[in-house]
Amino acid sequence: MSTAEFSDALARLQQVLAATSANGVPALLDRLRSGAASEQEWIGSAEQLLRADSLAALALLEVATDRFPDSSTLNYLLGNACRLNANHAEAEASLRKAIALEPSHVNASLSLAYLLREQGRMQALAAVMLALWEHEPRSLDSDKRTLAFLCECERFADADPLAKAMLAAHPDDPGLLRRAGEIALVLGRFEDSREALRRALAIDPTQASAWLRLAHTHRFTGHDDPDLGLLRAGAAREDLAEDADTAIGFALGKALDDLGDAAEAAQVLRRTNARWHASHPWDSAAWQRFVDSRIGSPALAEAAQVDDAVPVFIVGLPRSGTTLAASLLSRDARIRNRGELNWISAFAPRLGAEATTEILAGAGRYFMRQLRQDDTPAQFYIDKNPLNFRHLDQIVAMLPQARIIHCRRDLRDTALSIWSQHFAHADMNWSYAFGDIAEFIRGYQRLMSHWQTVMPERIFALDYEALVADTDATLARVHQFLGLEPDAATTTAEVKPVEIIATASVWQARQTVNTKSVDRWRRYLEYVPELELIEKNQPALESKPEK
Repeated sequence: MSTAEFSDALARLQQVLAATSANGVPALLDRLRSGAASEQEWIGSAEQLLRADSLAALALLEVATDRFPDSSTLNYLLGNACRLNANHAEAEASLRKAIALEPSHVNASLSLAYLLREQGRMQALAAVMLALWEHEPRSLDSDKRTLAFLCECERFADADPLAKAMLAAHPDDPGLLRRAGEIALVLGRFEDSREALRRALAIDPTQASAWLRLAHTHRFTGHDDPDLGLLRAGAAREDLAEDADTAIGFALGKALDDLGDAAEAAQVLRRTNARWHASHPWDSAAWQRFVDSRIGSPALAEAAQVDDAVPVFIVGLPRSGTTLAASLLSRDARIRNRGELNWISAFAPRLGAEATTEILAGAGRYFMRQLRQDDTPAQFYIDKNPLNFRHLDQIVAMLPQARIIHCRRDLRDTALSIWSQHFAHADMNWSYAFGDIAEFIRGYQRLMSHWQTVMPERIFALDYEALVADTDATLARVHQFLGLEPDAATTTAEVKPVEIIATASVWQARQTVNTKSVDRWRRYLEYVPELELIEKNQPALESKPEK
């Protein structure tokens, strides 16, 4: 850094300090200029400047860390300044130095973890958070923060041993018990999950997600199931808030469906859906305007391919078999399932309808980092967020090598399954009333028909009914579409363990593929006549395997 840059930084600092009416500004600037300032004075000045001008702060902090190279705080601040100025390598080096100087430096560790997450380096992120947990003073709040961050980043296998250690220190904390139960459920340890969730609810029945997760730890096979009794008792309470009451309703509906009691399941689900829908309305006109705008958007110029790996987007309506398809495909070692990512919906409004190829390429590079991460490389990476169907034109403009698998299922089965789930997300506020579900489906059909017209060679139509009836043959056709040799495809007889499933299909996706859910709607039609609002099938979309 040049002397002129340092002088400019001091001038900018003077402006910032003057605006805060700080006393002794000239003297402080003289001490900084001469090198006589204390470490704390450098820290205070850098913090003030960092909030106002990150580039000037960077110049100041480069001098400060030369003066005090062993200051963990100054190195932490330098890392933040570098990060704000997109100097990622320098930011990582400074933050790691701060942590090496002070292993319990919480802010430096969190800042580094966020930087690594932006780069898709999830294994490195987990290592930073685990090291922080080992070194920082233990408290219930810090334990919960670390566990929540790891789960947010879907590092459930890393979070699992920590959850056990944390519970050893805080065995009766309901929040930790709930979190431990959720981690065990995602990892497929259903009995461990069930035990932790039951204990959590016994201590604190207001934890909404614990009720819902409990119902997904097993298939209910008898009316004497103790969890059925627990759910009935919960449903009879009048002292629980709407979120817990709603979760209990959906959980009880799931249990009754397992038991084949369609009449009571429909009654419970109708009441639960209506209550949530009343306080979470959905604007169907806005949805149709959105669909119109997507269909009317001008074609985007495709960016240059930014990565050799192939992103595979599994899209469609929720509950149309996307989780099953992703789980089956990822049994092939060349295909890595990254679950349901939210990056496309985050990018879409920022890209707009007139994004340049440079902007699209930048977004594509960022997205591929999130897919690749820092584990063993693969050839194909799956993002199975079904609602990505809203942005297929932007996806192929960002990533011209992308492949799209469109999951389709009998719409009556799909609608019933949607109505039976609690998604608790604004994007899914249409899912609690059949009139809204039908409107959403109409928009979805229009949009998918449009995409099929403008990019037919990129889309493979995967029917759920075919997938469960003749799994190997259907997967072979998908492999052909992806350009993989059919004889190299992993068959359903060569099952490798499914490690992480974080959706409502957590139980079903770990069972043997079966046809039990086909035509499920017929059992409910007597009690849910609204299913007749839903058309039998969506318009035919021909799949065209790549040659």
